[in-house]
Amino acid sequence: MTNGAALQLHYRLRGEVAGASRAYTIRAGENWIGSVAGNSIVLPVRGVSRRHALLTLEPDGLTLEDMGSRNGTLVKGVRIQRTRLRAGDEIRIGPVRLRLEEVEPEDVSIAITVRTDDPPVAGLPDDDTTATPIEETGRVGLGLLEALIARVCTRPEPDLGGLVALMCRELGASSACIFEVQEGEAVALSACGVLPDLARHRRFVELVRGAAASGHAIRATSLEGDVPLTCALGAGSGPNRLGILVAGDLRGHAREVQAALRMLVALCQRLRTDTPPPGPAPPAADAGLAFPEGYVAGNSASMRSLYAQLRPLVEGDLPVLLLGETGVGKEFLARTLHDSSPRRRGPFVAINCAAIPAELLEAEMFGIGKGIATGVAERRGKFQMAEGGTLLLDEIGDMPLELQAKLLRALQEKEVQPVGGVPVPVNIRIVAATNSDLHRRMEEGRFRRDLYFRVAGFALHVPPLRERPEDVPVLVERFLRAFAREGRRAVRGITVKALRALTEYAWPGNVRELEHEVRRLVYLCPEGQAIDSSMISLHILAEPPEGGTEPALDTLELAMHVQSLEKSLIREALGQAGGNRTRAAKLLGISRNGLCIKMERLGLRD
Repeated sequence: MTNGAALQLHYRLRGEVAGASRAYTIRAGENWIGSVAGNSIVLPVRGVSRRHALLTLEPDGLTLEDMGSRNGTLVKGVRIQRTRLRAGDEIRIGPVRLRLEEVEPEDVSIAITVRTDDPPVAGLPDDDTTATPIEETGRVGLGLLEALIARVCTRPEPDLGGLVALMCRELGASSACIFEVQEGEAVALSACGVLPDLARHRRFVELVRGAAASGHAIRATSLEGDVPLTCALGAGSGPNRLGILVAGDLRGHAREVQAALRMLVALCQRLRTDTPPPGPAPPAADAGLAFPEGYVAGNSASMRSLYAQLRPLVEGDLPVLLLGETGVGKEFLARTLHDSSPRRRGPFVAINCAAIPAELLEAEMFGIGKGIATGVAERRGKFQMAEGGTLLLDEIGDMPLELQAKLLRALQEKEVQPVGGVPVPVNIRIVAATNSDLHRRMEEGRFRRDLYFRVAGFALHVPPLRERPEDVPVLVERFLRAFAREGRRAVRGITVKALRALTEYAWPGNVRELEHEVRRLVYLCPEGQAIDSSMISLHILAEPPEGGTEPALDTLELAMHVQSLEKSLIREALGQAGGNRTRAAKLLGISRNGLCIKMERLGLRD
């Protein structure tokens, strides 16, 4: 690496705590470990002391010190008083076993946050918020700050009422208020308790008016008076100018409360500022299209162009041909066309021409007439089911030649003939889709030219995901939220490094492949943690060798090919690193601990 580009690594502890897999990031300086809120790392398990141990991260390394705990602190099975730690060390805090991992900063920083109703920390009573009141700890702890911030970040609107009530209860305040500065006056938005007469509080009035005139942020400060006040004001002007006020004797802890209020008022104001103002909708929504539920409208230039081409096709019954690779979302776009058209009140019916055996496809499309044979019931085909609506002929390029002629006649005559039955008129719109090169198939005599011109009234090319990587973060965020709800999983989000890996991958399976990967990650991610790069499938992290060729497909079993690729890449990385697992892990873009786990699973040795 070049000078100044050396990789800076962070540390975290990972293990099972109270029956749940958890990870704890280690911050620079002191990291207290114990069973009560207020510690940097809370292990709510019997056998862990209130202040059990102290982890100290300094520029020269990481040290662990037992703080006189009853059940002791062990490193690699040996009870210690104070020792230096290295990545890979197993640490035992009372009955809790944790492993020290080395991680890159970008695999700690969260790129996309998933805001869900997280369950309480495992092992604590259901009514325990982990926020210890200030009178018990003597300071505003991380647990309390997390509880306060959670109220602010509630969607669709911040829970201001819950926030001021929580501040009163946990800070020991007599009253609290969130207000807005309007023309030099403080207008309360939400309050708890009985507020003093603020209009007569000279210093408070001066502060608000001075802030309204200057537009600068006012650091949280204590105001003298009959009732002690602590106040913080955000920056700016207009309706986004917010303030937070806490009244009452805070028992000498005003400095910690001031720090908390500065953070809260900045966050409240930022959320208000980030709310999109009334005005033009984003380009994708401006297309005037009705996107079906579950579809994520891309905002890349190529997708905006596609929507602009799709919009004029909404009216009328011009046949549309959607061209694109497998998994790009052709059926979603066909449904968008249907839902946006006058035929939206009718049914949308899809048939996959490649998934049904040739001998059954005709009956599936056109139906079966009455009395064709003993024991064979009359049945409507997809054409009749789509009456008054839209029929999607998916993978039309794989339709057998003999059936192409019958399809052509049905489209020309606007009627279908069920197998063994009489012709039936149909009123439908046709949308076709394929991942095949139809021009090449026509040259090879495998697709009829006259049928092509019948279904391709307008041909639209859907770009593959690798050509629009700017849409990947939007898709990832939507999938994360959807699968977290689906699996009732408390996932914090995804780290910067993990998101970059997903964005830079070529995605041969396009959106469908990305969707499956994100679902796997959500279910793989330990409860309450963020998805990091160690969880990403190895074939996504690995770059294909230059000039390399695909291995022979003796079997189509995906798991075998992924396992083979993992073994090959790990052996190559270990070879380049001279057997050093830490260096090999860096080459592979995963943590050392992640590499050890994969090697153990694959049966690999140095």
